[in-house]
Amino acid sequence: MSRLRAREPRAQEEIRRRLFPRVQAVCLAMLKESVRAEDAAEDIWMDFLFVHVDKVRKESAVGAYLRTLTVRHCLRLRKWQQRHQELDRQAPLVVGSEDDTLAEVEKRRLFIRLQACLAKLSGKARRILRLRFCHDMTQLNIGQDLGVSKQYAGRVLAKSVESLRRCMEDEP
Repeated sequence: MSRLRAREPRAQEEIRRRLFPRVQAVCLAMLKESVRAEDAAEDIWMDFLFVHVDKVRKESAVGAYLRTLTVRHCLRLRKWQQRHQELDRQAPLVVGSEDDTLAEVEKRRLFIRLQACLAKLSGKARRILRLRFCHDMTQLNIGQDLGVSKQYAGRVLAKSVESLRRCMEDEP
């Protein structure tokens, strides 16, 4: 447990190999959509390694702690999903003017398109994007976390951003 708290890559990889498939399985069972489940599992894993690992006292409790974290995260995602599906079914709300409503509709349309473009990327590319933009990690840190070079992480990041840009510019 001390090695895990010290953020040793080998300890993190060992526990990932042992417990990450369980996290993925719970996410898939709860969210039903493979891409969303993969992304949720990666988010949960990063949160555990960089935020929650210090809260676990015994190594024997790691599995239970991760399961609780996973279930809570997936329940929040499902609730968020249901709320936004209900909003999509309703008529657009008038916020202040017609321009505000059109802007909200455009934001929602772009968000849906971005999700579709992200789904086209590989799991590793999505993971690198998430580490860079959600967890604000440097290319060096991403490389260390994934066990690849900083240059490889940078190339995958650049190609992924370029692919997203091209996908978003294509007509829907």
